[in-house]
Amino acid sequence: MQKIYKYFSHDVMELVFNREGFCGIKCSFPKDYNDPFELFLGMDLNCPPDHLAFYNDIVNDIPQNPTTCFSESPIVSPMWAHYSSNHSGFVLEFDLDGLRKHFEGNPIWEVSYRTGPHENLKKILERAAVLKKPRYSYQLQEFVFVESYFTKYDEWSYERECRFVDMKNVTEDVAGNKILFIPIEFVTSIIMGPKFPDEKLEESLAIAEENDIDWYQLYIGKSHPKPYMKNGGEDVFIFDNSSIVNTQNLCESCSEPLSNPSTLCPWCSITEAHQQEAAQNNPFRLIDSIGELENYMESMGKIGR
Repeated sequence: MQKIYKYFSHDVMELVFNREGFCGIKCSFPKDYNDPFELFLGMDLNCPPDHLAFYNDIVNDIPQNPTTCFSESPIVSPMWAHYSSNHSGFVLEFDLDGLRKHFEGNPIWEVSYRTGPHENLKKILERAAVLKKPRYSYQLQEFVFVESYFTKYDEWSYERECRFVDMKNVTEDVAGNKILFIPIEFVTSIIMGPKFPDEKLEESLAIAEENDIDWYQLYIGKSHPKPYMKNGGEDVFIFDNSSIVNTQNLCESCSEPLSNPSTLCPWCSITEAHQQEAAQNNPFRLIDSIGELENYMESMGKIGR
């Protein structure tokens, strides 16, 4: 079962679960995308001015459909920082196959990341601008529509984004916002950020229990290269690039996941003897013992100025 993930700030949790049996997700329009250059990715500007004018006139007719964005991963640190209030929010996990079946006719597609326009677009534009037949203009608009909604510059590739586009008018107007109400049966997990407010943890656990949703909290470890999770029973889980899975390969001291076969993580492997040896071999300690560390650091800082 393929999963996708949505990042939220902690202050919208009550709104997200405000309607019984559903979770509500706010949608936005392409004109409000976080990358203001996304809609300009579609066209190679090195073309005749009359072709570019034709392209611009066609593009202006592309509809603005309510859109919401997901990720294929719940452990993207910049996403936690940007969309979950610096790791204080939460992430919902969804059953992608279930969503596609339930919202059939509304695309939920992966975003393509590119350094420039699609190589075929210039040819499609040339044919439409020269031959001026409606079917070629329609093909151009359809191609540009997909490029506009499902293409981003490659510097955004860390998001591993996929997008839902409301083509069938399934979103609802709520207090001036377009809201997509997803049946709770397609929500499979809720993941609390490492800085999620303590006073709201019990509420999040209650929401998970009431709706039969798996509950996790994210942790940023000392040695494990990626964030990991624990459930309410303190079992440890990792994201294996496609799903959340339980792991038994843990440090015997701190219980963090281990990247390599071992019994202790790198930090817990440090013994008292290692610490004593490091202190004895630290040249700064020797300089400090004769009272010259501050002068030494000041003089070194002047080198190369």
